[in-house]
Amino acid sequence: IRGGAFQCCPALKELGISSAHPYFKTDGPTLLTKDGKKLVACLSSAKEYHIPEGVKVIGESAFVGCDSLTSIVIPESVEVIEDYAIAFCESLTSVVIKGAPRIGNNAFYLCKSLKSIEIPEGVKVIERHAFGGCESLTSIVIPQSVTEIGEWAFAGCSSLKSAVIPEGVTEIQSGTFAGCDSLTSVVIPEGVKEIGKEAFAGCNSLISVVIPDSVKKIGSTALAACPGLKEWGISPNHPHFKSDGAVLLTKDGKKLVACLCFAKEYQIPPGVEEIESFSFCGCKSLTAVVIPEGVTKIGEFAFAGCESLTTIAIPKGVTKIEAGMLWSCTALKSVTIPKGVTTIEGGAFASCKSLTSIDIPEGVTKIGSGAFEGCSSLKSVVIPEGVTIIRCFAFLGCETLTTVEIPQSVKEMEWSIFEGCPNLTICAPVWSIGEDYAKSYEIPFQAK
Repeated sequence: IRGGAFQCCPALKELGISSAHPYFKTDGPTLLTKDGKKLVACLSSAKEYHIPEGVKVIGESAFVGCDSLTSIVIPESVEVIEDYAIAFCESLTSVVIKGAPRIGNNAFYLCKSLKSIEIPEGVKVIERHAFGGCESLTSIVIPQSVTEIGEWAFAGCSSLKSAVIPEGVTEIQSGTFAGCDSLTSVVIPEGVKEIGKEAFAGCNSLISVVIPDSVKKIGSTALAACPGLKEWGISPNHPHFKSDGAVLLTKDGKKLVACLCFAKEYQIPPGVEEIESFSFCGCKSLTAVVIPEGVTKIGEFAFAGCESLTTIAIPKGVTKIEAGMLWSCTALKSVTIPKGVTTIEGGAFASCKSLTSIDIPEGVTKIGSGAFEGCSSLKSVVIPEGVTIIRCFAFLGCETLTTVEIPQSVKEMEWSIFEGCPNLTICAPVWSIGEDYAKSYEIPFQAK
């Protein structure tokens, strides 16, 4: 019987199986292999259940769909809790684990009522999404025996206020605590070498993070959208990173990794060459930022959600406006794009509702999908000669847009570029793709 064979059968109340069956047996609530070493499936009517001693494996999806299950005790004999073993048990409030050195992928995924869990010494691996979406879980003590915590293991545990990371863990993987809205502080133990992408992204209540000297790499977005972050716990002698109080930088000062969200007006230090993706994301207090010459790369969504930001000048040397770079900067009124930029990627200025004009320089060859979507104050746009492609939804919902000039160089225009622009007139050369597009979408046309 394969894992999940009886999952999501809410009316299942009886396992009809002969006592002489050569391969399986039942203890009433559950189906087990004949030797009692593997638990295969559970009746959906089970409420409080103590897994029999001797079971070594809780099979894949064994308890999925057991909506009545409120508590479960896992005995010392259990060696493996397989993928999705006790997932989607929405009434489950308490779990006691006495055994199991490995907790599998999604093992307790979306157990939304789970408030407490006891994990014993001896557990070595907590795999990806193991407790993801357990939104009622308020605290968890991870035993010192654990050496690996998988990606997104506690993601979406929105009530989780504290978590103790054991000293044997060497990597906090991607998304481990992402979306833990109630998490206020994290002490990362000495020995951790890497903090992965989105490890703490969207932790709205996170105030401080202690970064030990052992950390060599911090992934982009590791601390993205943490609006309450006010303090770096970082030694002045840290071998790999440093801070000026407001931002976290690599030791050589060339890469800006993340920003504390209390900053209002900020001048990025000279020497910075790269601003990491999502580094200022969600900094709602930021009103102005000065980016020095020498910066050649500004990552995706770097300033996304900086809703108080009114102006920004992008320095010479930047060649690409990355995806979502200024997405939802709703107070942004003006922006300077330097010559040398060749690409404006998707969503770069999307939802910049106060932006009234944009000067796209010569040299740009591509305007990405949704690049200016939702720029509801934008009135006119001149697309320069040299642009060859305009992607779908580029100006979607720009409701005050009255004129767009499209040059002869444009060879490809995708669908719904100007949807929701009721006052628009397209200006383009006759016999051009701009004219064809206007006629195809019944947009007023003016020859230039």
